[in-house]
Amino acid sequence: LLKQESPELLQLMEDFEVKLMEIKDELHPLLQMVRDGTIPQGKGSRYLQTKYHLYLNYCANISFYLVLKSKRMPVHSHPVIERLVAYRNIINDLAVVDQRLSPQVRMLLRNYYDKKEEKLRKENKFSVFLTMGSKKDKPKHASAAVNGQAAAAAAAAAESSDESELDEEAALKYYRRMEEKLALKRKRYGDEDVLEEAAVSEAEDPSKKRGVTYQMIKNKGLTPKRRKIDRNPRVKHREKFRRAKIRRKGQVREVRRELHRYAGELSGIRAGVKKSRKLK
Repeated sequence: LLKQESPELLQLMEDFEVKLMEIKDELHPLLQMVRDGTIPQGKGSRYLQTKYHLYLNYCANISFYLVLKSKRMPVHSHPVIERLVAYRNIINDLAVVDQRLSPQVRMLLRNYYDKKEEKLRKENKFSVFLTMGSKKDKPKHASAAVNGQAAAAAAAAAESSDESELDEEAALKYYRRMEEKLALKRKRYGDEDVLEEAAVSEAEDPSKKRGVTYQMIKNKGLTPKRRKIDRNPRVKHREKFRRAKIRRKGQVREVRRELHRYAGELSGIRAGVKKSRKLK
């Protein structure tokens, strides 16, 4: 029922999730690098900002569409549909540029996340060193409460090391997820025609009868071969009359008025031809 009422809903929800993930995992770090100066100002930075705002506007329009659907309001004639189609066409046009820039973008993202992971690791090591230094500087006659604080600090250091290991695992998972997503994106742009045909087939209402095509009308079965002139009786009789007039000219001589003085026969007179009636 949902596919019959609004077949575009599921595709828009999937696009919404993918675009939000791309904004969070790719475009936001790249814009951060533009602000930091890692990526110089120029055409590339302007392209990243344009793509970021384009994706945000696209997601905002999808959110508005979902709000309308949740309120059970008719959306087929709403302007948001035209806006979504326009944004989708622009995003499809950017696919060629994205494919050309994908190696550079992957390299920049890898460097960004490597630096982030190294920074977290240094912070964790620094906290461990602080706890170890506090242990060495304490006097021997420390109380049991101080020993308890040292134990708590050691536990915190162990937790921080565990968090660093978890961060490494999360980074590895993120790299794998990014590679899978890029492969899925290439496959999706490669099979875009197939997806559009599938969407058109889903948009068709299965409850309606299939329309009659010219091939069906033309397929009449075993019928005898007929001439084209036999299709229309009026045209057939007109052609028959035209041919009868031609034959009549060879049988009965037409009466010709003498508009000019008689100058003889143009084609000559054959002496052996007789066209008179015999008297009985």
